[in-house]
Amino acid sequence: MGAMETVVRDAVSGCVGLVAVCWVAGALYFGAQSPAGLRGWSARARSSLPARLGLVAGVAVLVALGGGGRGRLWRHLQYWQPALAVLGVVVVVASTALLLWARWVLGTMWASVPLVRQGHELRTGGPYAHVRHPIYTGFLGLVLGGTLAEGLGLWLLIAAACVPWLLHRVRVEDRLMAAEFGEQYAAYRRRVPALAPRLPHRN
Repeated sequence: MGAMETVVRDAVSGCVGLVAVCWVAGALYFGAQSPAGLRGWSARARSSLPARLGLVAGVAVLVALGGGGRGRLWRHLQYWQPALAVLGVVVVVASTALLLWARWVLGTMWASVPLVRQGHELRTGGPYAHVRHPIYTGFLGLVLGGTLAEGLGLWLLIAAACVPWLLHRVRVEDRLMAAEFGEQYAAYRRRVPALAPRLPHRN
């Protein structure tokens, strides 16, 4: 592995690790800030435990199938190109920034599984003024950027598993928000796209 490949892989791994650390820290911080406090956060976590375990199981299956990315199958699918790798790193860094920004703006309204909290507030500022699901946009960018940066291989399996799952989550959350906020969400939905921001119109 060349020096450039090492730098690219380290950059992708660093971004993924940063997101993971900030997600756990954010869950604890905003859990403590919520009206119910950490005790209420812990109770909600237990109530959604089956869904969380399903998510962990899915990640474990990906890791097991991937064999840490060292399997012969993934080497045959490798197609590493420097220009694509640089583009991929740019996408990964931008997606990481979007993820952390959206997570901060969502604050105590965030949950690891789609749900509506008591006293739920509809966030429409910050990144939510441009796309309705910026966290999912960020995760999609992270996966697709990683696929480019690391030359396909194992990332093809990750993308094949994550993209349909994230698109399903978008539909589920849209239904939940529409049921909770009615016309307010309908107007927001008409105004703001789900995942990709609209390009500015040229006069």
